[in-house]
Amino acid sequence: MRVKTTRGLILSLSLIALLSGLFFCVDKDKANSLTKNDKLTTAKSLGQAFVEVAKKVQPSVVNITTEKTITIKPWERFGEDFFKGSPFEEFFRGFGGPREKGKEYRHRQRSGGSGVIVDKEGYILTNNHVIEGADKVKVRLNDGREFIATVKGQDPRTDLAVLHIKAKDLPVATLGDSDKIDVGEWAIAIGSPFGLEHTVTVGVISAKGRSGLGTGTYEDFVQTDASINPGNSGGPLINIDGEVIGINAMIIQPGTGIGFAIPVNMAKQILNDLIKTGKVVRPWLGISVQDLTPEMMEHFKVKEKEGVLVGQVYEGTGAEKAGLASGDIIKSVEDKPVKNVSELVKEIQKKKVGQKLKLGIVRDGKATTIEITTSAMPDKAELEKEKEGEEKLGARFQELTPQLAARFRITGIKQGVVVIAVEDGGFADEMGLQEGDVILEINRKKIESLKDFEKAMKDANVEKGILFHIHRKGSSFYLTFKK
Repeated sequence: MRVKTTRGLILSLSLIALLSGLFFCVDKDKANSLTKNDKLTTAKSLGQAFVEVAKKVQPSVVNITTEKTITIKPWERFGEDFFKGSPFEEFFRGFGGPREKGKEYRHRQRSGGSGVIVDKEGYILTNNHVIEGADKVKVRLNDGREFIATVKGQDPRTDLAVLHIKAKDLPVATLGDSDKIDVGEWAIAIGSPFGLEHTVTVGVISAKGRSGLGTGTYEDFVQTDASINPGNSGGPLINIDGEVIGINAMIIQPGTGIGFAIPVNMAKQILNDLIKTGKVVRPWLGISVQDLTPEMMEHFKVKEKEGVLVGQVYEGTGAEKAGLASGDIIKSVEDKPVKNVSELVKEIQKKKVGQKLKLGIVRDGKATTIEITTSAMPDKAELEKEKEGEEKLGARFQELTPQLAARFRITGIKQGVVVIAVEDGGFADEMGLQEGDVILEINRKKIESLKDFEKAMKDANVEKGILFHIHRKGSSFYLTFKK
């Protein structure tokens, strides 16, 4: 009886399980069906969100057309360099007129880009490279109106520019906060790729704080896979709320799905300056800096790969007056840690010209602080002049200081210019210059400061040859340099 009861119980339980399984399968299918419907509804809602964002922002996005006059010689049109040294060289030089007559063609070169209206008074934000060197800038609005724009201000260092048009009832884009964006968020680009006006593309934020792209500007790019093509430059990158979070700037060729935008917060910092004065006056410490490498960490006695290495201190700047020296590691600005060059630049740009700052540094493995006063950053051309000697030789130089003397164990001299870095394969490397060498004379002229060095290198003729008097490890000798 007990066995039968057990068997009956087992059969009953098995039947219940079977029926439950059937009901579960039905419910699961129903659940899957509901999930698919939910997904479709979500997809439609997301698609509608993109539509609404496009409707909201497109009116404020403009198409920019520029005209530039370029002068070309007739032989240049036919590739003189290509035929140089061949029997056809003279023929192509003379084609369209002999070379010596100096005939030239004046050609109107047209190009385009995008921009975004950021103020009801008619101010438009775009890239500097879109309008640089243009004789004429024409702006076409979404509603078809066209205007000749005035270039109100340019900033090559950030590749941003501001245009102005005289118009009424202008739609204005809302500027967001690029510091709050996260990788993976939706990103929407609007612009005129290949001249196709008001094109909308969608992707995500792929990365933030991108640098090292070799643009020669302040690099803190937002990376996105939203399609950005030639003509998109200067147009807005937008979040799902319809706020501008970046100004589209560049793509990597021949890469696909890799576009870069200038963070809108960077644009906000300089927008008023460009509108009011046409240029940006930035605070500057008076140094050139670089990121640390593992090899440098060991050499400069730094345990963590955080901080910025001072490569050069410019003469007459706040850095020089404060005693900052080549080889110092900047760890913090006003007690805020800086891990790399990008972070240091960001912190300095938040300050004002003439403001006193406290820098936390590491010198010869010991932590200390110095107080430094910022000055106005000089024009790029002025800085380039100071680099003439470096470019000619492929090395970096700094005035002799007690800190450098200690670092390179320089004794017996008190004045001169120290070689602090030598580029592999450069002329300085080939002629035998080494880190720690002190240049005492150039072409028999005494070198006591960077100013002396720069003037001597500017006057020197590398084709004829340059004579250096060098101090190295307690002895002196001469080296010659000739291209």
